[in-house]
Amino acid sequence: MELTITRPSDDCAILHLKGKFTLEHIQDFKNKSTPTIKNTLKTIFIDFSNVVFIDSSGIGVLILFMNSAKNLKINFILYNLNKDVLTLFKTANIDKFFSISTSFKLKKIYPGIPF
Repeated sequence: MELTITRPSDDCAILHLKGKFTLEHIQDFKNKSTPTIKNTLKTIFIDFSNVVFIDSSGIGVLILFMNSAKNLKINFILYNLNKDVLTLFKTANIDKFFSISTSFKLKKIYPGIPF
């Protein structure tokens, strides 16, 4: 998995994931993503456009990351999940825990942010 982080504004960050998000990628994700959680942020977006697979370890670390963000009152939004990943989230009933959207919808809500 590759992870790049962009900061389109002072109060938001976008984490762009690419490839498979599995157990072997957890530590790298934690090392790169943890510094983005700052109380100056209002929203963290996770771009799933290029994620082809996620396992339970990837989901688990997303839940931990989301809880850390929410403890600081930071919105946490996953977007552009492909059909297979979205089906997995729905089958496991974890789509209820996350705020999930599309870049099309987010562009309307956050017009200044390049999704």
